[in-house]
Amino acid sequence: MFNRELAKRNKLLGIRKGKTHSAFTPVTIIMLVVLILYVASLFLLFLWALMTAFKDPLYDFRTNPWGFPKEFVWNFTYVFSQFAVPVSTAKRIGLVGMGEMYLYSFLYAGGSAFFNTLVPCITAYLCARFKYKFSRVMHTIVLVTMVIPVVGSLPAEIRMAQSLGLYDQIWGMWILKANFLGMYFLVFYNIFKVLPASYTEAAKIDGAGNMQVLLRIGLPLVRNTFFTVFLIYFIQYWNDYQTPLIYLPTYPTIANGMYSVSVTPTQEMSYVPMRIAAAILMLVPILVVFLIFQKRLLGNLTVGGIKG
Repeated sequence: MFNRELAKRNKLLGIRKGKTHSAFTPVTIIMLVVLILYVASLFLLFLWALMTAFKDPLYDFRTNPWGFPKEFVWNFTYVFSQFAVPVSTAKRIGLVGMGEMYLYSFLYAGGSAFFNTLVPCITAYLCARFKYKFSRVMHTIVLVTMVIPVVGSLPAEIRMAQSLGLYDQIWGMWILKANFLGMYFLVFYNIFKVLPASYTEAAKIDGAGNMQVLLRIGLPLVRNTFFTVFLIYFIQYWNDYQTPLIYLPTYPTIANGMYSVSVTPTQEMSYVPMRIAAAILMLVPILVVFLIFQKRLLGNLTVGGIKG
């Protein structure tokens, strides 16, 4: 009886025995092959870089540039001690080592990522929860700046930073990065937009003010999204060398140091294994962050149902 009912249901749904729809089409197969080749090329390049970092820079790399090291040499300690960037500003004249560059990188990337996540989060909350004309104006400004690129503003930005005392200051970069423009404003805006009004009304009946509603209801609701956006910005600013090169001449970051070594290498860092070892040392913090928080970074910027 059960098999007869199942066959009748399959017949009504148009499901015939032996005819199944395959997910693999010629287009998907070609895309899969291209992606596999792309991932394999990246893996081979990383493997070559890892092998080269353990080679003797004088003899092994010159005679055996593509093979495994004949003798594994730990170049990282020497690179960490010799990797330095010359600084010549009104504040400081001398060399900045890799230890200091790590410190400046964490301060620049961490602080800039935090404020560049916090400001659009709070601005999106205000625009989504308070129905004013200015809220719609702010939302429109974000959309317009995303569509129309702003070019040629770098000299004016540098002059403004110097006039306000923000130039060549790490905390000054935090302020310059604290803007609400960009895609993540829309992400936070859509989350706060669907927040039921009963939540905020119940909190206000209990005596909570607007600040308490923001701190106890708004921010806890988007804490997962907030942390994911923060990680994305942290990786972006860690790899950024152009902004510290222009705005932070006294505080070179590790990315700025790698750029300086590639352009004007010193005698110690002129060998390829040494520069690759320095690049791997720069990669280690980002690799650790990715391995720990890979589920957040690879997942979508979504928020689940509201519990309570």
